[in-house]
Amino acid sequence: MTILKKYLAASAAMLALVAGNSFAATDEAIAERIKPYGTVCVAGDECANEVAAAPAAAGGDAAAGGGSEGEALFSAKACVACHSVDNKVVGPAMKEVAAKYAGDADHIAASIKNGSSGNWGPIPMPPNAVNDEEAAALAEWILSLN
Repeated sequence: MTILKKYLAASAAMLALVAGNSFAATDEAIAERIKPYGTVCVAGDECANEVAAAPAAAGGDAAAGGGSEGEALFSAKACVACHSVDNKVVGPAMKEVAAKYAGDADHIAASIKNGSSGNWGPIPMPPNAVNDEEAAALAEWILSLN
């Protein structure tokens, strides 16, 4: 029985060694997938003030999607936690939204304010803490990206 126990212990040690090596690669892959995409700035935080001031300092114009109230709101509100301008994050890229709902600012504003589900897959967008004017400004800015 002692030989069997030694064999089992050696097998368990070998299995642990092999499993440990395979988890190392998995840990690195997981770390890469969950690394921070960006930062979220809350109104009143120093980073939010810097983000809001940057487009104005750069002299961007609203028609080109730069320096507008909507762009500042996009950066200051929680939008950037799930969206980016050019790439899908959790939700679609803002340029994709602009293309899909071209000319329909009311639909976009309603989705921003009230949330939506099923339009871009299974992950719903929760309602956002914006008033009607902010939702409209965000919608106009999104459409200006198209």
